[in-house]
Amino acid sequence: MITPMKREDIRAFAGRDWAAIAEAKAAFWAGRKRSMTAEEALVTAEMLRQHALQVKPGWPDADERAADLAFHVRISEALRAVSTNGAR
Repeated sequence: MITPMKREDIRAFAGRDWAAIAEAKAAFWAGRKRSMTAEEALVTAEMLRQHALQVKPGWPDADERAADLAFHVRISEALRAVSTNGAR
């Protein structure tokens, strides 16, 4: 049986220290990423991808794919430029 939400429960939830929660999550994931194996990272990424597909079944759409590709092209070009310019 589901218990109905009480007004004070909603207020307590809304009044949480969301900045502290975000900082704690960031610290947790920073540590977790440092200790993850490649396999664990791939499994985690796949779980996130599956969740995204449940939330937004058409994800990524053509526009999102194009934006993603453009981003990767820019990063690739920037890395090549650093590699070429930094060589001695």
